[in-house]
This record gives sequence, structure tokens and C-alpha cells, in this order.
Amino acid sequence: MGWKREWKPYKIMKKVIIQSKDISPKQWSNLILELNLVRKAWKSYATLELQGAGVKKIVKNGTKAYKL
Repeated sequence: MGWKREWKPYKIMKKVIIQSKDISPKQWSNLILELNLVRKAWKSYATLELQGAGVKKIVKNGTKAYKL
């Protein structure tokens, strides 16, 4: 009948780059932790990946349980 394109959702990759010149280290850490919460909330819908310098360290230190 006509040309039909096959849709393959697993092949589509979206990318977002966030840059800021006037953000404090504390604000940056909070932003990364908030994005990690979004990543966890979206786990059942999509696989999200956070990449950047020190992201793993921020997430590791920001999500561990502290003893009071």
C-alpha cells in the first residue's frame, strides 16, 4: 500500500545536557540528588542514566543512611 516505517522504541535515545556557570557546589549536589530521585521514580517507565564528574560520589554520599 505504501511505505511504512517500523517503530522501535528501544532504539530511540534522548539526551539532555544541563550546564550552569553560577551554581554553588551545594546547589549542584542537591540538583543531582533530585535527578536521582526522578530516575528512581521513572524506573518502571524508562531507564534513565546520570553521567558527569562526581555524580556517582554525590549519589553515593547523599543517599546513604546516617546514624543519629
